[in-house]
Amino acid sequence: MSTVIEGEDTAIGRKEKKKVNLICSRNTIDGVYPPLILAINAARNGAEARVFFTFSGIDMVLKKNYEKDYRNVKFYIPGAMGAIPGMSKLATMMVKKKIESAEIPDIKSLVEMTRFEGVKFIACLMTMDMMGIEKEDLLEDVEVMDANQFMKLALSSDLNMFI
Repeated sequence: MSTVIEGEDTAIGRKEKKKVNLICSRNTIDGVYPPLILAINAARNGAEARVFFTFSGIDMVLKKNYEKDYRNVKFYIPGAMGAIPGMSKLATMMVKKKIESAEIPDIKSLVEMTRFEGVKFIACLMTMDMMGIEKEDLLEDVEVMDANQFMKLALSSDLNMFI
């Protein structure tokens, strides 16, 4: 059973949904799972949840990557070990195997679940301009916002997390 997260609007005495924004700036396994899982759980707890995709995180809302089951999402080992040729590929295979054995959804399923739960996806306009991405390149129903629009949204929200 889910608990609805609400705040009281004292001006008129009614309950309003809490607003949660999560920022995804990397298209890596450890950059994608946290904002999507937190967004799902925020929505399941009654919050209005959004994920803002910027820099390489914008890859998550591109149709071409969705259609290819997000095969471009890797796990990178930090430090000297990560510099060894083939280590990222090996680490990615190991982490994906751990995800599967823990019965955690793969990235494509997680994206679908997130959207099913009503989480809104927002693409960063500056990133789109910088990378030559058009609105038609995005998944259906992805909003586009510039930094000023997102900041107004963030300032009117209850929780903002850059993960």
